[in-house]
Amino acid sequence: MKLVIADVSVLFDLFHIKVLSEFFALDIEIFITLFVYDEIVNQEQIKEFERFRQTGKLIVLDLLKEEEEQVINFKTKRNLKSIPDKTMLWKAIQLNCLLLTCDAKLRKEAIDNGIEVHGSIWVLLALEKEKLIGKQKMIALLEQIKIVNNRLPIVEIDKIMKRLKEN
Repeated sequence: MKLVIADVSVLFDLFHIKVLSEFFALDIEIFITLFVYDEIVNQEQIKEFERFRQTGKLIVLDLLKEEEEQVINFKTKRNLKSIPDKTMLWKAIQLNCLLLTCDAKLRKEAIDNGIEVHGSIWVLLALEKEKLIGKQKMIALLEQIKIVNNRLPIVEIDKIMKRLKEN
């Protein structure tokens, strides 16, 4: 089973297009740091994510005081100011696992540290590959995600949609 550290940006995208159940059905172990989990403030989102936490599908990692100090002192090329971002990167390096984020600065920093990194589009492709969603639903979800997160690479999304419509 593949380990994954997730950012709220990806989780929020999946929440908004209503595919969290499918995401948590993937054969991956999904972690989030407590610092990142605490960024979830919308009551509806808290309720939904807490459901996956209670079932063990979403594992929230708390850091020891010594680890918090290590994260705070952790030097990055891009001077990541967000402690939640630093906790994800630090844990991904520590666990040598995949990082899911839509944050460009964090993505570049992870790649520089030899960490495999993907975002929301990768998750949708994984859902399609594992047959957790069909082709028509995938096309509809890609349309939705373009609206939900306009920072995603629209050209890439359109190419995927074109491929799906042609096959």
